[in-house]
Amino acid sequence: MKTSFLLPNSYKRIGIILFSIGLIIWIVTQRGVFNSQLNHTTKVVTLTISFFSFLIGLYFITFSKEIVEDEFINSIRLKSFQISSLIQMVFFLISFTLMFIFNFEPNGDSGLSTFLLFSIILFWIMYLIFFNYILLSNKSKINE
Repeated sequence: MKTSFLLPNSYKRIGIILFSIGLIIWIVTQRGVFNSQLNHTTKVVTLTISFFSFLIGLYFITFSKEIVEDEFINSIRLKSFQISSLIQMVFFLISFTLMFIFNFEPNGDSGLSTFLLFSIILFWIMYLIFFNYILLSNKSKINE
């Protein structure tokens, strides 16, 4: 079976490490733990590097092959992609409807950028959750 866009399975471990470290450093820096020790430039560089390591880790986890990559795994990938797309569409519909009803808009360009970035990350996190949930639930059924 040809899987042209998938990374080797070893990238999944690298992705988990990058994802975890990037997320922890990004959250700790955003919460202001290092505010007194960091000047503005260092804080921006730290936030940027940690956030992109989080995104690259998420990419590596999402697009790494499984140990056995077959048609069954591809069907799970497709089903997870469809569910994630549906959840993202419902998220957009609900959030824009609430924004319209309550006359609430994200604060300027940065608020809109944050909202859209969150929606993109929501899609990939939901994809990973559903992919692994379906994979684990079907593996337990196969083993029984």
